[in-house]
Amino acid sequence: DIPQGYMFYDEVMSMANKGIMSGYDIGCGQREFRPHNAVSREDMAGFLYREAGSPAYTPPATSPFLDVPTNDPSYKEITWLASKGVTTGWTTPNGKEFRKNEQISREAMAAFLYRSAGSPAWTAPTNSPFIDVDPSTNIFYKEITWLANTGISKGWTTSKGQEFRPKENIARDAMAAFLSRY
Repeated sequence: DIPQGYMFYDEVMSMANKGIMSGYDIGCGQREFRPHNAVSREDMAGFLYREAGSPAYTPPATSPFLDVPTNDPSYKEITWLASKGVTTGWTTPNGKEFRKNEQISREAMAAFLYRSAGSPAWTAPTNSPFIDVDPSTNIFYKEITWLANTGISKGWTTSKGQEFRPKENIARDAMAAFLSRY
């Protein structure tokens, strides 16, 4: 489902060849990438863990998240992400939740990549490079502008200016592009 000439062909193939994003087995030795499927928070944890080289890591005996049991197939990747400070989850009256099945927004993805890079020193510009990212109201303004400054995100060119579309869910093909630029 990713023919040669596809907009993100090179990026998807790069992620597949590196084992970071493998797609879905559809039988008979064939796989589908499903480029327009949204990326879940669980997917993001796996992508970043593999992008980091699948480092040696022993997950904790007790889960830091109420909704991620220790026998969850993605437990290691999710707790690794938390141990690195890339994700903190949500604080609820009963404890922390990761919400692994929730789709990740573009702005949350920016925060994950920024933190995954070690939260590098960055002073966000006073004026936003994106017409839909307000410096005074978007909690991920610094992370989004870092993404733009590094060239990881280009956004969309519109007749009114560049858009980032922070609240939109990130699609798998765009995630491949972001990770390949990262």
